[in-house]
Amino acid sequence: MAKRSVWSRFASAAFGIRVALCLVLCAGFCLGFVGCTRKFFRQQADREVSAVLQEKDKYPAWKIEQYHVYPDPRARFADPTNPDRPPMPPDDPAAYDLSPNPQKPGKAGIGVAKGLGYLDLLAQWDEENRAALAAELASAPAALSPIAGDSGAPAMSDYSRIILSKDPKEGEPHAYILNLEQAAELGMINSREFQDRREDLYLTALPVTLERFAFSAQFFAAEQTLREWAGRETTGGNHNSWSFNSGTGFTKLFSTGALLLFQFANQTVVEMSRPVGVRATTSQSTLSLDLIQPLLRGGGRAVTLEPLTQAERNLFYQIRSYARFRKEFFVAIAGGGGGSISGGVFVPRNVIANPTFTPGSGFGSSGILPGQLPAVTTINEGLQERPGAAGRINLQAAIPAPVSGYLGTLLQFVQIDIDRANIANLQKFIRLFEGFKEGGDVSQLQVDQVEQQLLQGRSSLLTDEQQYLDSMDQFKLQLGLPTDTAVTIDERPMQPLIRQFRRFEQVLAEFDAVGKEAANFADPAQVGKFRSELTRLATTAPLVKGTSFPKKFPARWKVWSDLSADDLKKRLKDLTEERQKLLDKQIDLEKAGKPFPPADRQRLVELEYDIDLGSFEQSLRAYEGQPWKTENNPARQRQQQILSFRLVVNAFVLVMGEARAERIDQIRELWPKVPALLVDGKDLLEGDLDEAQALAGRTALANRLDLLNVRAQLVDAWRQIAVFANALLGTLNVEYHLTTQTPAGQAMPLDFSGSRTRHELALNTQLPLVRFSERNNYRASLIAYQRERRALMEAEDLALQSVRGEIRQLRVLAENYKIQQRQVELAYMTVENSLDVFQAPPAPPQPNAPPPDTAARAATLTQQLLNAQRSLPLAQNSLLTVWTNYVNARFQLYRDLELLPLDNRGVWIDEPPTSQPAANEPGRNADLDIQRTGVEFSLPGNQAGPLPGPGSPYHAFPPPKGQTLEPEN
Repeated sequence: MAKRSVWSRFASAAFGIRVALCLVLCAGFCLGFVGCTRKFFRQQADREVSAVLQEKDKYPAWKIEQYHVYPDPRARFADPTNPDRPPMPPDDPAAYDLSPNPQKPGKAGIGVAKGLGYLDLLAQWDEENRAALAAELASAPAALSPIAGDSGAPAMSDYSRIILSKDPKEGEPHAYILNLEQAAELGMINSREFQDRREDLYLTALPVTLERFAFSAQFFAAEQTLREWAGRETTGGNHNSWSFNSGTGFTKLFSTGALLLFQFANQTVVEMSRPVGVRATTSQSTLSLDLIQPLLRGGGRAVTLEPLTQAERNLFYQIRSYARFRKEFFVAIAGGGGGSISGGVFVPRNVIANPTFTPGSGFGSSGILPGQLPAVTTINEGLQERPGAAGRINLQAAIPAPVSGYLGTLLQFVQIDIDRANIANLQKFIRLFEGFKEGGDVSQLQVDQVEQQLLQGRSSLLTDEQQYLDSMDQFKLQLGLPTDTAVTIDERPMQPLIRQFRRFEQVLAEFDAVGKEAANFADPAQVGKFRSELTRLATTAPLVKGTSFPKKFPARWKVWSDLSADDLKKRLKDLTEERQKLLDKQIDLEKAGKPFPPADRQRLVELEYDIDLGSFEQSLRAYEGQPWKTENNPARQRQQQILSFRLVVNAFVLVMGEARAERIDQIRELWPKVPALLVDGKDLLEGDLDEAQALAGRTALANRLDLLNVRAQLVDAWRQIAVFANALLGTLNVEYHLTTQTPAGQAMPLDFSGSRTRHELALNTQLPLVRFSERNNYRASLIAYQRERRALMEAEDLALQSVRGEIRQLRVLAENYKIQQRQVELAYMTVENSLDVFQAPPAPPQPNAPPPDTAARAATLTQQLLNAQRSLPLAQNSLLTVWTNYVNARFQLYRDLELLPLDNRGVWIDEPPTSQPAANEPGRNADLDIQRTGVEFSLPGNQAGPLPGPGSPYHAFPPPKGQTLEPEN
């Protein structure tokens, strides 16, 4: 009795230990269901994606640069919060009240992450730009030197001077000045579209990691704990037991389609209702091994590796698309040239569908046809996530992203200054006309006409200011800036053209000053000094500096001044007749389609100057004779004296026109040239058009990244034919099955023996009697292949069409640029000449001729002057528009030729890179301290400069050597 009691206590103790051990194992197993933390899985995915991208990043032509899947800490959308447990955003009150709210904010609270680093970056750039502009303004001479070889002094517009000198009032935002390079860099950091493309690259790499994992040994473990009690009157009688069912093993898919399944199962039962001395615990194990090799349907490397092959190739396509997007992004930021077929960007049709494949069983009948893009699927049959799909597509459709571009916005900016200059000229005309009205030379009608055009100019200024502000808001959206951010752009890209405008204006102002200074000697008492003063003025005036006029004028004038009155008159007559003969000859040659000889053209110019000089000498002699002294009436005497004096001054001004023409010729040589279109050392603007188009076509077909993707997708379509054809075959699988068990009814879970082992070899077949879905899929794959062939042809044709059209457009713009240069020159000259004619005295009445109609003359000259002034801003705007269109079209051509290398700021280098910059250089991270302001989190700025490098939580590449990312279990 004592022995049995001892044994009973020992058995009870052993049973308690086993039960405790099982409970501990069960608890550990249950905790395993929770798995590792969110951070562990996120970092694991980051590491695997980074490894895949580094593996694919082998080609310099589409090197992965400026990539980081986490937002830049300087970006507006920077998120310093815990990426795995972000704060709950403020909810819509109506949605919150009318729907369940199963989740609570938790420790993260409620708030919206908002980065402010871009404001610090804007402030830093603004300080640099203002300092540079102020230095240029301080060093600028009082007057620009328009002669050849000038130093290119800055010619800042009045609008820029206002912006530079304006200090923000208290409470007003500061206007940040931004140049083109900074805009491109800011867009790279702050653009939402750019960050979307980075994330697209990441999301395309995720399926690669999944498909690679499909060929790894995949382990599994399962445990079931069962507590069972039954009364004595139940079927089977009294029963009280604990059961532990365990299973573990792994599966392995091979590239041939073979599937290996190894499984170990154990069942341990502790029967607590048996009497003492009877075995209360049994443990039996089963080990099984299955190997299935499809020989027909679902078998072979072509079928088995197809999902992995397509995922790998899709990632490769996305890498090239990302590289091309970077160039498209710069073109859109710089010039506004967007991503459309008309802009030279071809988006290939994706007609290849990833096959739905179940290892070992061939294709399922999912109904996915080639030509349809399947949804993103996961192995989870329940909730499926499509990143970025919720609300984003509808929002983009409702509010499409506008494209303005730096140059387009700058064009609007400079047009404001042109409007201001036009208004300033019209205001001078108003004052001039009011003075003439007091003298009775013009009527109120002419004054009103000038004021009417002045009001039109002010209205145009208001419209252009509105268009500039609208364009600026669109440009801010491109850069990802809030539209209420006070930003203005640096006009220095337009300065070469603005400088030319200033040169013309300076020459004309100096020419006008010559006439005004000559008019200072209108006193009859200074008649004797007039010749010497005009000689001094003709040789020392600012207008003649840098010209040959001061050296030639005294000798040429002396020839005329030494002539007698009769000889002077005769020589003028001879020169006039010679000029008329040359003009007649020019007309006859033009009618015959023959060129006018250059020597004759030069002689015609010399004759014009000589005739003007002779007429001036004749007028001066008449003035020096003082014919008004014979007039007894003092009023008429004064009137004749003034008229004679004005005739001399006008004649002198015509003579000084030779110096003005020489200055204009010098300025004409300083027009900025359009940038060349160099491809393989050949300028596409020069030479035969067909040769230029052929060279550009060959370059585009060889280099275009989107074309390379389309060519590769044609191979995808060809490969899919065999894959879908495999599903038409019957099933012929060779299966091997092994099962071995431990003794039943015993507690010997590892006592395996060959005598308890069973081997099975099976050959499973199924005739292909029903293949309707598979047949349709196969037929669709043949059509998809043909479509892809046509898509490639279309892509190549569109690529050739775009570059050929861009070359023709650039040639036309280059020629129009030269035409518009002449238009601007003529506009300036027309305004000046119209003003001179308007201010010139009327010709003296001829004998026996009716008196001139002064009112009609004034009305005609007024319209002529106003029309000339109206043409000036139109010519200036046309020139700036042609220049902007040329630069933008050049951006687009080089983008479509894939000859647009970018530096680490995302700015076009405009020349072949001498060395490939190191991608993803390490950089410092920003201070990520969170400052709570209401319901927003503000992120301090990052003054480190470059983008965060490897090892940063904002970067997807692995950390450098010596640094690891510790997993959190």
